[in-house]
Amino acid sequence: MKVRLNERNGSAFVFLAGTLFSFSPLLFRWTSGEGSEWLFLLWRSVGILIAALVALSMGSVSRPIDAITTGLGKNFLAGALMAGMSTSFIISIARIDAATTLLLQSLAPFSAALLGWLLLREKVDGHTWTAMATAVVGVVVMGTTWDSSSAVGISAACCIPLMLGVYTVLLRDSEQRDPRAQVFFTGVIGIVVGVIAAAMTGGFALPVRDVLLGLGSGGILLGVGLPIFNVAGRHVPAARTSLLLLSEIVLAPIWVWLVVNETPARNTVVGGAVILLALGWVATHPRVQAS
Repeated sequence: MKVRLNERNGSAFVFLAGTLFSFSPLLFRWTSGEGSEWLFLLWRSVGILIAALVALSMGSVSRPIDAITTGLGKNFLAGALMAGMSTSFIISIARIDAATTLLLQSLAPFSAALLGWLLLREKVDGHTWTAMATAVVGVVVMGTTWDSSSAVGISAACCIPLMLGVYTVLLRDSEQRDPRAQVFFTGVIGIVVGVIAAAMTGGFALPVRDVLLGLGSGGILLGVGLPIFNVAGRHVPAARTSLLLLSEIVLAPIWVWLVVNETPARNTVVGGAVILLALGWVATHPRVQAS
């Protein structure tokens, strides 16, 4: 049965996608730690590719090759951006706590607005500027707990909202492109990056449990969540999408805390609350929604 999407049920699907994404940090924390994060990225990407190939082979009105090659350049760019985000996420969460990674990732709506203002000359109203400034205050508060040992993890986390901002802009022009093709390229590019990095950092030995966790993270959480988000997000206003995706930011640290007892620092919680307040303002203010 084909579901006809509208703003209401599209919002429910975006929330579902965010909830699926929220389990990614937990699956990474469940690994044995015997292999490098690059091996987890490799098997995660294999899972993404398997999910994309299964999806492309089922229920499509076009041949898989047609879905992949229609809008090839933008599909490849979208896949590269998503693979870059996946790589940055794994690098970050391997070095800093999950809450910090996800809260920095949540700055994506602001990076999208800033990129739109700089590159596309899109108007950014005063409410959005105020929310951006508030979010910066939140980041500064969080930053009081950082030191040089977390520099790589923080830098990787800061790359995520920049790439996600560009990815969000690409989604505006995706009506004629199959979202499964973007997931296909995400898997392929992630595998290439994972193989090269693993070969340079110690080889490919990894416990079966970690392989299965990587496959599950990619094949189920991202392989299912990404197409849901890509399709449903077309029917939901950008501001509401940002609010609904807070489900990932809020739930992920809770799963990690409940299962592996990872507790974020107090200033991380305080700064994160300021960022979430700024995001909530942008997502619910009528003038921002209309812009």
